[in-house]
Amino acid sequence: MTVTESGLAGRSNKRILAVVGFLVFVEFSSGFLQGYYLPLLDAVRDHLGVSDASIAWFITVQTLAAGVCVPILSKLGDIFGHRRILRIGIVTVLIGTVLVAWAPSYPLVLLGRVLTGPIAVWLPLELAIVHNQIQGETARRAVGMLISALTIGALIGSLAAGLSSSLLPSMAAQLMVPVVMVAISAVFVYTLVPESTARTSPVIDWLGFILLALFMLVLLAGIKAVTSQVGLGAALIAAAIVLIGVFVWWELRTGSPALNLRVLTSNRLWPVYVTSFLFGMVLFGTQSITTTFLAGRPELVGYGFGLSAGTISLTNGTNMLLAAIGAAVYAYIAKGISLKGVLILGSGTIAISQLLLIVGHASLPLVVVGIALAGFGSGLLLGGLPAATTEASPADETGIATGVYNSVKTLGGALAGAVFALILGLFVIPEAGASGVGGYISIWVICAAATGLCPVLLALIRPEKKPAATTSVPATTAAGQTSQSV
Repeated sequence: MTVTESGLAGRSNKRILAVVGFLVFVEFSSGFLQGYYLPLLDAVRDHLGVSDASIAWFITVQTLAAGVCVPILSKLGDIFGHRRILRIGIVTVLIGTVLVAWAPSYPLVLLGRVLTGPIAVWLPLELAIVHNQIQGETARRAVGMLISALTIGALIGSLAAGLSSSLLPSMAAQLMVPVVMVAISAVFVYTLVPESTARTSPVIDWLGFILLALFMLVLLAGIKAVTSQVGLGAALIAAAIVLIGVFVWWELRTGSPALNLRVLTSNRLWPVYVTSFLFGMVLFGTQSITTTFLAGRPELVGYGFGLSAGTISLTNGTNMLLAAIGAAVYAYIAKGISLKGVLILGSGTIAISQLLLIVGHASLPLVVVGIALAGFGSGLLLGGLPAATTEASPADETGIATGVYNSVKTLGGALAGAVFALILGLFVIPEAGASGVGGYISIWVICAAATGLCPVLLALIRPEKKPAATTSVPATTAAGQTSQSV
């Protein structure tokens, strides 16, 4: 390599690192927002003068909006450019956060929460941009940095919410903090992040998108409703099953499907997606479970340690910090045992943590160790699963592949949340008004079985060459030249 070529390569590497750094801040902001609002929920309820039942929609509408928009916007990124759709998503979230902070009525606040739904698609679009710019070990490390930033952002956002409630004079001022974070991210994405160059077929499968959106909306609504209105929830879930059946029938017959089901069900991707679903059950389904168990008063309910909210926050913070560490180091571990080995290690670690909770739930040190192991194992999966997804997907379908990963993980968490609530209800102690220890043990058994199955599924992954782009469509680069997708 000549001196000139070496200099060009050095500048290129610096540019790539700069791009990753800016995206890391964007993902940190995403995590910050997701961690910031929850601790302020009671204060927001009082500020708006609404009931406990009404304020629950503050979380619900955002979850539903995220579930609908992630696969759609991910696919549109593959068609029109991932940076372009990321820009749209960030502006939409920015408008939503402004509405949440300043809207004069609760319906407008809920509209703002709907507009923040696209925050869930930031990560899939960022991963697509990263894998369009860099490959190999550098790309894996970049993915780890993004996931680690997301996790740390959620932790700092939660802490910042408590700090802002003490320092800022009004609720509107406190709710402006997320606006500032998103605005800075928007500046980065509009000025410093390059566009991806690979494009899939520009033909849009509108019917497929509509069916997919309806399926996600109806299924998430049904899962939420089943815990309080069993009949309505069951009807909605049944309707969702019909919708997904019609969707699959249509996708297998159309020339330019919204989801390339043949690729998504290949032997390099389907074990990753099933693992993501089972992992989502543990990751999202047990968040409140851990808190209520640690807070349980043994003299009243026969379990728990009567920990204060501050101590529980510290324990949960340790879990999140170890998850961030796991996501940051997964690429280095993969160099020694392969990416599939990291996924098997991560899921196996979580399974062991659940077994530790089952047998050691009466010992605080063992419970803390179990929570810590679950955090580190989760970090390995949070970094490794999206990396495995992007590496196994065609170059022009990276966005939708990672969007599906995100969606199935969310669906796993939503389903587990509903099922686990029903299980706890079966073990209620009437005198205490709380679930008995049998409910918690049952949940940990399910989680241990789910994550224990993952290594078996992951072992079925067969190595093969990365699929070529299904359609080669010229795309304009930042330099004004055209390049073909690979």
